[in-house]
Amino acid sequence: MRCLLLLVLVSCNVFAADKVYVGWVSDSGCARARASAGKYTATNPDCARRCVKDGKSIVLISPETKSVFAIENPTILKSDVGNKVRVYARSTGAHQLHIEKVEFLEESHPECERPALKN
Repeated sequence: MRCLLLLVLVSCNVFAADKVYVGWVSDSGCARARASAGKYTATNPDCARRCVKDGKSIVLISPETKSVFAIENPTILKSDVGNKVRVYARSTGAHQLHIEKVEFLEESHPECERPALKN
């Protein structure tokens, strides 16, 4: 009986996250500016790391939900700024997440977005 109770308690803790999100870890400045233009893609990883170092908040850009999520516990994502990740999280407010688990997926290699040349 003790083993069953322990298994139930461990299972509840492991599956505490209520949703899985795949997206890009970025800084709040770049991510929100791009989102206001309708772009929910990777930002420049070097710029994002510099902005986080300078005090901007860490956020998750979700192309699937077309959202930028504030992170309640940002230190869990600090080493992944600029990367694509899968996170297991629970919502703690409108567009705010508490991350339970992070899985690295890929490094960001965004293309420059320069305007088209005029002929």
